[in-house]
Amino acid sequence: MKKARKAKLNKRSPTAFLVSFLVHFAIFMIAGGLIVFSVIDKEEAQFVPPAKVERPKMELKKPRVKMKETAKPRATTRIVSKNVASMPDIQLPEISSAGSGIGGGVGGYELVPDVEEMSMFGGASSVAVGNDFEGTFYSLRYDRRGEETSVDDPEYINTIRRFVDLDWNPYVFAPYYRSPQKLYTTHIFIPTISSEFGPSNFGIPAGPAFDPYLWCVHYKGKIMRKEGGRFRFWGFGDDVLLVRVNGKVVLNASYGDFRTELCEWERHDEDYKYYMGHAQAAVGDWFELEPGVPVEMEVLIGEIPGGLFCAYLVVEDQAEDYAQNQQGMPILPVFKTAEIPERVKDKIKYTLIPGEADLESDAMFNLY
Repeated sequence: MKKARKAKLNKRSPTAFLVSFLVHFAIFMIAGGLIVFSVIDKEEAQFVPPAKVERPKMELKKPRVKMKETAKPRATTRIVSKNVASMPDIQLPEISSAGSGIGGGVGGYELVPDVEEMSMFGGASSVAVGNDFEGTFYSLRYDRRGEETSVDDPEYINTIRRFVDLDWNPYVFAPYYRSPQKLYTTHIFIPTISSEFGPSNFGIPAGPAFDPYLWCVHYKGKIMRKEGGRFRFWGFGDDVLLVRVNGKVVLNASYGDFRTELCEWERHDEDYKYYMGHAQAAVGDWFELEPGVPVEMEVLIGEIPGGLFCAYLVVEDQAEDYAQNQQGMPILPVFKTAEIPERVKDKIKYTLIPGEADLESDAMFNLY
């Protein structure tokens, strides 16, 4: 009985299993359909752009460019033909750079020289075009190739004397060394310093390779006073200081015996009464300037044995009254054709004894 019942149950098992499978399969399909349907019918996400962000704007500025003068317009050259009488005497400047320095400009640009390079002897570029003096450095200690010469103190003095006697002709210095670097200045006033500053300011480092003596500097320029007047120079040079105006020597303020050895000169009553620097000042001859008429002026400064050097040059206007220093000497304006840069003034004040000269006077011999 039990066996028959067991066999009957076993016989019905496949049918029950099949029914159970079909029921579960149907449930699975219905659930899957619902899931797929719900996924397909899900709304598509829409893109929403972000809000606009206000960004700060930078204000752009035009850059400023400082133009630096690298060279000065060279001296002009005139060629005049004797065969053409009707040829006009025209002098045109040769422009070798795009600059004119303080007080001038080209094409609307103000071109400023590099004050860092300026010294009491001048700067490598023009300070005030038309108002500056061009300085040329010579060393009689060396020849044109830089080789040592046999020149001594007496021969140096004879050479300077020939330069003066031959109408200040620079060809006298042709056999000797000439610095390729020229300097340009609007003043002549160098208080007591070491003689090695002469060659070094012209780009020649003094030392074992270059002895700082037996040298000179020849300055050339033009002066003018709009109102005219009668003037004379005072000064002192260690060792050489000669000044020529309109072709005439108006001051010989060279040191000691060099004064009579370098140039014929008559002593004035005011000579050697007052100290200027480390020696006594000399007084020059009176000279006249016509109103608004420019005239040529030349200055020769130099050093003979080495050591200390100076070139003090001040000017007296006969129509002016001047304050006096403790010696009783009039405090006269430094000779200048334009305002002296403050950096150069500071260098002058470093060794200048107060009351020996007026650096701040507005008295100038400028053309423009």
